[in-house]
Amino acid sequence: MFKTAGRATLAVLAIVVAAGCHNDSNTVTGPLPAPSTTPAPGVPTATPVPGAPTPTMTPIPVGQMATVQVGPGGSMSFVDQKSGSSTTTIHVGDTVQWVWVSGFHSTTSGTCAGACTPNGQWDSGAGSGMTFTHTFTQAGSFPYFCLVHQSAMQGMVVVQ
Repeated sequence: MFKTAGRATLAVLAIVVAAGCHNDSNTVTGPLPAPSTTPAPGVPTATPVPGAPTPTMTPIPVGQMATVQVGPGGSMSFVDQKSGSSTTTIHVGDTVQWVWVSGFHSTTSGTCAGACTPNGQWDSGAGSGMTFTHTFTQAGSFPYFCLVHQSAMQGMVVVQ
C-alpha cells in the first residue's frame, strides 16, 4: 500500500514540476496547427441562412522580420543583415530575430552609460546556438547589449 501511495505522490510531483517549467518570454516559431472543424459533442453548430451574406475574414497584416546575427565570425558584435551595422531599422509591428552564430551572448534591452543596465523590455538570457525574437509595438529607439560582454557589445533597434 505504501509503495502505491509513494508512486502516486512521485507522479503528482513530476507533473507539478513539469508544469512549472516554462518561460513566458519565449516565442514559438513555425506553422500553427490548423483549427479543428469537428464540433465538440453537445455544442450546437451554425447553420447558414439562405440568402444571407457569407461572412469573410480580413487577414491581419503581419509585420516584417529583420534578422540580426549575434557574434558572427567569433566577434563580439550584433550585425543587422540589411544594414550590415549594429543598428536595425524597422516599422511598428515588425519583429527582430537575433540568431546566435557563435559564442555565448545575450540580447538584453537597456543602456550602457557607464555600467550597462537592463530596462526589462526584453532579455533573451545568455546562451549559444539559439534564436530569440521580439516584436516592437511602439516607435522609438531601443538600445540593447550583451549581458556577458556589457558595453563591448551593443546594438540599437530604431522603430519608425
